[in-house]
Amino acid sequence: MNAAMINGWVKNLGRAYADLVTEGVIPAQALTPLLDDVENNELIQYPVKGVELWFLEKNKTLEKVLLTLIQTDGGEPIYTGSLPSPFELHMSQSSVRSQLGAPMKSIGPTKIPGSGEKVSGGWDAYRLHQEIHPNARVGFSYTADMMVKTLAFALIDSDHS
Repeated sequence: MNAAMINGWVKNLGRAYADLVTEGVIPAQALTPLLDDVENNELIQYPVKGVELWFLEKNKTLEKVLLTLIQTDGGEPIYTGSLPSPFELHMSQSSVRSQLGAPMKSIGPTKIPGSGEKVSGGWDAYRLHQEIHPNARVGFSYTADMMVKTLAFALIDSDHS
């Protein structure tokens, strides 16, 4: 897995699963429901360890590319390939902000509901440059010690109605 593949997925946010498979942008793997109930709105594909491609259930359009960079209690696999510049596998909130400036949205550290005293480091979101994708953002979720746990590229306006 490499940075070029991730860039390709990000540039194709908002496009249909069938088209992406036909064009060879994503593998022809099954989509798995996020939840096991009737109210499920998202389907997920796991193309490589540590990467999730999220699709809207109703029209199967790609709405998010999620990369897990630090393993948590759940034991989920982490992504170990290369990332598009300026992103790195090991980043902190301070390094993200020094590279990208002030986020467009941010939530500080919070207690994780139902986990006792566990605290998340919060998250920051930045709009991607128009040349990369005109309707997408990159988000960083942080561990309690403010290291980047997940990197997520997602549509800003998606059709959840």
